[in-house]
Amino acid sequence: MTGIVKLSKKTYYTIVASSVRYANTRIPADEWLEVSGVLIGKNQGDDVIISEAYPIMHQELDKNAVIDQYKWNDEDYLSLSIIDDEAFSRGEFTVGWWHSHPGFRIMMSHIDIQTTLSYQQNNPLAIALVFNPQRLTRQIELPDKKGDPVIQLENDPGFKIFRLDDVSKGVQASYHEVYFEIEGFNNVVQMIQQAQKFVIDVTNFLPKSKLNERYESFVNERVNQLNSLLVGTEEYLKTLTRQGETSRVAGVLESQTKEIRKYVAETFIKIGNIKEFMDYLEYKERDLIIPQVNKILTRWDEAIAKLDEKLAEISQKF
Repeated sequence: MTGIVKLSKKTYYTIVASSVRYANTRIPADEWLEVSGVLIGKNQGDDVIISEAYPIMHQELDKNAVIDQYKWNDEDYLSLSIIDDEAFSRGEFTVGWWHSHPGFRIMMSHIDIQTTLSYQQNNPLAIALVFNPQRLTRQIELPDKKGDPVIQLENDPGFKIFRLDDVSKGVQASYHEVYFEIEGFNNVVQMIQQAQKFVIDVTNFLPKSKLNERYESFVNERVNQLNSLLVGTEEYLKTLTRQGETSRVAGVLESQTKEIRKYVAETFIKIGNIKEFMDYLEYKERDLIIPQVNKILTRWDEAIAKLDEKLAEISQKF
């Protein structure tokens, strides 16, 4: 088989975001957790076309365990069933799986081989994608032997894709890398730069827990600051008027209005990030969390609904 794997920018970002959510600079390294999901798409000759990546679950932290374990529950299996049905309805299917190796080598363990085997026995073109956030952010790979220097990389997306050589050998099967293309970027340098910036955004704005509290605090802060800007502008203009500096009013009002609109635009970008991040939640989280987050975000919509009217009122007073 000499085919390649093609995946979109969105698919790549889904894997990056859902992995970084549980392994980033805000979390102690000994609490980083692996994340696992499935890849949806279709075969096209010897090529594999991936249309979607779905995060399904993450390891549970157990500091007393030698290795944190994956513990699939009924919700995870239900998620897989729903995803399969939705994919089938549009002529696609599960073409493989993906998982993260936070802070350690990109390779396939015996457990990974066993999981890949379950996909590849039914579909010879099935694949396994392994991603390490640090490989992307630091552009390094750990050495084969402990004590050896790290391997310096260049323009590496942080993952490799594997396929088993001979499924008849079961968990003893060897594996090889599969060539891939990530679509949606102008060039590889741009891809890495944007992906590394994306990691920062995810680290700062997609917490592994208490999302509602994080986003509610953000919205409340932005709404309060907007109100303070409006009140502050009006009070400043009142002061200028009392001091007989009415000639400055028009210029100050124009300047303050620009600052307020800039603040609103910046907030809309962050709101857009929050909405985008909802696509990177584990499948079982979405039905509960997304409606709650949307409700939180409506407070911002309500706050700016009459912004033009409020600015006009301030202008008319002076």
